[in-house]
Amino acid sequence: MFSIYDLIKLAGGLGLFLYGMKLMSDGIQKRSGPRFRNALNVLTRNRFSGLIAGVTVTSIIQSSSATTVLLVSLVNAGLVSVKQSIGVIMGANIGTTVTAWLVSLIGFKFSISAVALPALAVSIPLMFSKKESRRDIAEMIIGFALLFMGLDIMKNSVPDLQKNIDALGFLKNFSNESHISVLFFIFIGTLITLVIQSSSATMALTITMAFKGWISFPLAAGMVLGENIGTTITALLAASTLNIRAKQSAGAHFLFNVFGVCWMFFVFFPFLHFIELLIPGAAADPANIPIHLSAFHSAFNICNSFILIWFVPQFCNIVQKLFHEDENEKKRIKKRLKMISSTPLATESNLLNVKQEIGRMARVVHDMLVWVMNATREDLKGVKKIEQRVADFENITDKMRFNISNFLTACMAEGLNEDQASRIKGMHRIANELEHTGDACKSIARLFLIKAEKEHDFHKEAEDELFDYISLVLDFLRYNSDFLNNKIQKISFKHALKMEDEINKRRNLLRKIVKKKLMTGKSDVQGELLFMDITRLLEEMGDYCLNISQEIQRSADF
Repeated sequence: MFSIYDLIKLAGGLGLFLYGMKLMSDGIQKRSGPRFRNALNVLTRNRFSGLIAGVTVTSIIQSSSATTVLLVSLVNAGLVSVKQSIGVIMGANIGTTVTAWLVSLIGFKFSISAVALPALAVSIPLMFSKKESRRDIAEMIIGFALLFMGLDIMKNSVPDLQKNIDALGFLKNFSNESHISVLFFIFIGTLITLVIQSSSATMALTITMAFKGWISFPLAAGMVLGENIGTTITALLAASTLNIRAKQSAGAHFLFNVFGVCWMFFVFFPFLHFIELLIPGAAADPANIPIHLSAFHSAFNICNSFILIWFVPQFCNIVQKLFHEDENEKKRIKKRLKMISSTPLATESNLLNVKQEIGRMARVVHDMLVWVMNATREDLKGVKKIEQRVADFENITDKMRFNISNFLTACMAEGLNEDQASRIKGMHRIANELEHTGDACKSIARLFLIKAEKEHDFHKEAEDELFDYISLVLDFLRYNSDFLNNKIQKISFKHALKMEDEINKRRNLLRKIVKKKLMTGKSDVQGELLFMDITRLLEEMGDYCLNISQEIQRSADF
């Protein structure tokens, strides 16, 4: 008899499986998160290399959700286009089938305790190591052991159907294995995956139920199709806080999987017959179902990718029409950053979002300095408008810096590796330097307004000199901004030093000019002092820009 206690044991086994999978995946991601991010960035140049990248990364980290969440963040940051992301999505769907094969080949073929307990014993010394890399390896091993211990608990908690015919008699309603029954189990698979947010865990549960005779091979295959739909929700939720490109990428994942389930539904039973011909052993025998389900899972995703990979441009056009930009999207500059989730690879995604926000902040500061440059040749009315506009921009940069700092502080609470901690420190400093630059822009605009209101005069060539000097600082600011917005691939600190040195030399030259003008006794003293204050602030902006370049250079994987 299937009791309440058995149900609780089943839920506990599922929880242990999920926790073990999370530990194993987190351990892998902590060691390889930046490398996976770079691999996805580099290997998405065309749909075929993107597919291979998706298969490889997902096979290693054992989580298609982690791959797709990282992917939509790369799309959000502008590092990967929507079209390029579709190939990776296809690969992620194929890569996630590796978990099913592990469960089928190890979890149902060998004594779990013979593997799990020795693995736990090996991991204990590593857990107390001073080296972070060894602790991460221990986390992977413990996760591996707990995953299969959870699977063993699930397997032992689910009774054989033959011994519980009365308690589980409702399943007889689906014994005809019609398309209606399959559709119902597609819905069940989708629902369970939505709730537990893990298609791998749902797959393990499905294999366990089929192995114990609760459901037949066709109905279990229907649940597998539902899991392919349910797993897309994680990326959709992550993209809901990101820009329109990220939404399009997550939407592509959803539509791609739904399309696959639709065409498979119409060829469902012939396809199952093909799997039975392909895999030895009768699928009607519950002992053979784990391998048959794994083969079905892989074959379905491979076929779906093979069909759609030739239509990526058309598929991309459909997604862009369904997910189009609206007015709210255009006002995202004032929106807060939001955490995606709390896994190491999600931390990579979160840091990509911060980098994009810092890039936007750099563009805002750049625009502020452009307005300040225009103030050199405006009358009182024009300077007033510019001063107000720069003040508004400065308020925006203050809010952006505040949001970035809070967001990075939240990231630090998630558990970081050394590389991520170093990058967060660098991002904090860059955001602060950009805020200081924005403050300096506001101060300069205010000085121009004072000059205009008090009707002070600069020396004759001052407007051209300031215009040229601001241009030097603007070039430096643009150089950093281009990197932060992915327009250039790397920063040359040697070039940054050269630009900062040029700014310092120009300031020294302008100081000498002002001193000579003041010594003649014919200059407006207050006007020349304002001129000196402006040049001082511009020189400080050069220092801020150099600090940003230095921080970017220090963090090679920024």
